[in-house]
Amino acid sequence: MHQRLLPRLHLVSLATAILLVVGLAACGSDDGTTTGTTTDDAGATTTAAPADDYRATTTAAPAGDDGAAAPGTIVAEDFSLTDVTAGPGDELVLDNQGSAPHTATADDGAFDLGRVDGGATSEPATAPEEPGSYPFHCEIHKDMTATLTVEG
Repeated sequence: MHQRLLPRLHLVSLATAILLVVGLAACGSDDGTTTGTTTDDAGATTTAAPADDYRATTTAAPAGDDGAAAPGTIVAEDFSLTDVTAGPGDELVLDNQGSAPHTATADDGAFDLGRVDGGATSEPATAPEEPGSYPFHCEIHKDMTATLTVEG
């Protein structure tokens, strides 16, 4: 009798384990947050993220009529940053066209566009009011450097 009971116990244990795994997989994780996407008149697409999400929320920097990046747009691609020219107090954004996350942080702290995941664009920051050259870098990849020139 003992020999007949042992295989049945194994089957019951196996069935219980399978049901437990399937049940946990079906539960998933729902933290109650939602996201949504909107497009403004200039063609920029914005995706709302949870408030504690560190990622940038704007996902498409508008380009100029010639297809070039809009004024004040710093482009990160292939582990390089572009030099950019802006007027005093103009809007600055970082358009990350690569796949790795990057930042655009002024060496002197005049601006910091924060961490921007690959394929995303930062929230806007304001260029310094004082005309001049402002070297900046990527906090994640210190060899990535460029210069913002504020023309007044």
